[in-house]
Amino acid sequence: MKYSYKEIQGKIVGINELSIERAKSIALAVLNNPAYILNPKFVKRIDGAEVILITLDIEIYQNPLNGIEEQEDIAIVCHQKDDFFPEVYALRNNFQLGLPHTNLRIESYPVSLCVSEQDFQEIKHTFNALEFVESIRNWLSLTSKGKLHAIDQPLEPFFVSKGRIIVPSNKDNIDSNNFYINPVAPNSTLFRIQKEKNADGAYFCVGFHADEQVCGFIRREPQVIKDLADFIFIKGIDLSITLSNCFNNLAQFFLEEKELLYKKIAICCGIPVKRYSQDIEPERTEELFFVTKKTIREIGIENNIWDETLDKKNIVPLSDKSFTKEIIEKIGIETYTTMIDFNRLSAALYNKEIPNNDKFTLIGVGALGSQVLSLYARTGYGKWNVIDHDLLLPHNLARHALGRDSIGFSKVEKLAEQLNFLVGEEFCKPIKSDFIKVHNNKNIISFLKESKAIIDISTSIAIGRLLARDYADKISTRRISTFLNPTGKDLVILAEDEKRKHRLDFLEMEYYRFLYKNENLHNHLIFNDDLKIRLNRNSCREISSRINQMDISMLSSICAKSIRNIIEHCDASIAIWKINDGDCTVQKYTTTPTKWKRVYSNEWKIYLNNQLLDEMHFFRAQKLPKETGGVLLGSIDTERKIVYIYDTISAPEDSDETTSSFERGIEGVLEEYNKYRKITNNQIQYLGEWHSHPKGYSTRPSELDKKLLAYLASKLLRQGYPTIMAILGDNNCHFTISF
Repeated sequence: MKYSYKEIQGKIVGINELSIERAKSIALAVLNNPAYILNPKFVKRIDGAEVILITLDIEIYQNPLNGIEEQEDIAIVCHQKDDFFPEVYALRNNFQLGLPHTNLRIESYPVSLCVSEQDFQEIKHTFNALEFVESIRNWLSLTSKGKLHAIDQPLEPFFVSKGRIIVPSNKDNIDSNNFYINPVAPNSTLFRIQKEKNADGAYFCVGFHADEQVCGFIRREPQVIKDLADFIFIKGIDLSITLSNCFNNLAQFFLEEKELLYKKIAICCGIPVKRYSQDIEPERTEELFFVTKKTIREIGIENNIWDETLDKKNIVPLSDKSFTKEIIEKIGIETYTTMIDFNRLSAALYNKEIPNNDKFTLIGVGALGSQVLSLYARTGYGKWNVIDHDLLLPHNLARHALGRDSIGFSKVEKLAEQLNFLVGEEFCKPIKSDFIKVHNNKNIISFLKESKAIIDISTSIAIGRLLARDYADKISTRRISTFLNPTGKDLVILAEDEKRKHRLDFLEMEYYRFLYKNENLHNHLIFNDDLKIRLNRNSCREISSRINQMDISMLSSICAKSIRNIIEHCDASIAIWKINDGDCTVQKYTTTPTKWKRVYSNEWKIYLNNQLLDEMHFFRAQKLPKETGGVLLGSIDTERKIVYIYDTISAPEDSDETTSSFERGIEGVLEEYNKYRKITNNQIQYLGEWHSHPKGYSTRPSELDKKLLAYLASKLLRQGYPTIMAILGDNNCHFTISF
């Protein structure tokens, strides 16, 4: 035969003598398609493999790249086992080395072509012999045009290595004179650079930044440094000469620092790689480690550069001896490719996210908080101050991001430890404290001030009110509150705007009003007693029922992503996501936050929702010239002496409405009030009454109005609550408060 490669040696046979089904199908395809397939021959090897030899007529450019010729001799090798693609070899003796999509083979083999990216087992059942031959021809044609490696394909490695080394993301932490390359597990080909010794010895590291290279593949696995010198150059000088100069410069240093003599040398080489030769900038930098098989002492003694003293305790240099290029070229090496350890930057990139270094504060790492923070760690989002005071208890394992080994420990400290270890740096700073008790601490205030946003996942109304009100003058940072409903099937996010015109307490009130106004949300805060797992419930937001982790997991992802989106925008928002158990879909409900006005300020402050005021004016306009009115509903914060008015039950049918008076009826009022209380989980209260005056009349209370207010106050003051009367006129609304 024309070529002497042992891969194609054997007995030439006819097609009927082929016994491997894969070989026979390819042979038939070759014989039945002579247009561009020339000179077919069939070979049976001694080991049972069968070879199809052909010459392919190639469509190439007028001035082809990469040395591809119009006709190329090809060998297709089929094996009896048939568990991988038939091997494809370019037989021409001077076929170009280092081309993309070629396989590693020893020097005596012809160049092996990689003609498919697919897994053979996945497409084995649809394998088409003619298409396979055409893929070889296509490989040659595209290579001649320099277009085989697609634009959207990552660049190929230069060669197959012994293994991969995980390099710390912060290379400054590597002591170049003393580190270890340890397998991550027994018999693993994945290694990690560490300070602690495991299976391998210590290394003296020498680093170089090589000249730029064009994407390609070296077909021989480097055995000695000489194998690298053909393609690795440092400022135009090949690697052997560069290392020779380096070794000679360091020789005296090695002899003075005797412990270094017993180390192997790790040559770290960064190779900038271009996709095409005409590219201006490299696409990436290939980080490679070439580790000597012998120690510095062994290399020096074996090459007669140094000698041992008689007691073999010391090394002395021999006169006029140095590390020549020829000596360096013979040094045996093992090759490792590198990969940067997981960190916040790579976490963001792997998730197709923009890296974010903003600082945030998160309060509460329960079921929802722990999973949200874990998602942020895995996506490289932000740096976090995290505040929580709870311990992890056994029942928490059903829905918490932590595991059994954390039972009895601080949730926030263990979670921070876990997530910081995950990203290899300080992602979150734990603060084991009850936020309410430490909120005025100087350090806490400093954390809040430096934060881009404060995320409250504490499920505590007390904390929400504190964040909304008690820091108004101290901290301008935007607040966001998020929690689950008692059944764990609804997620709520209340987000302030950047300028904090819509504060958390206002958003909370509008959230209650939204639940009542939207029939689809009437059961949002209602759950059965048999679902409760604790008798004491401090707030409507506390997760106190048996809820499903799958629901929390789904909503945690929505929560984490939604908060990120909210932070990127300036507006306030109120949103509820509701899981439909039937088909596992999620429905989102939103309402636009409205403005509030302070209508009274003394010992008590009264805030009125503008949307409610508009509704009251609408009711008045409908009944003019008669008077009308209704019940005032809202919430009271007795600690801060604040009344929030945000809804009304308008005049019932049995009300007495005239042009000079209004007497509110009672029909259906109590039922509607109790319904509202149930929907909001008792967060709404009766505040007083409002009525309108006809056009042109004052909104000052009449004597009759004063008597009514006094009567109402006598009832409400028993509970320690103020009583409010509002009188609506043409362009204003007058409020009177009794306390």
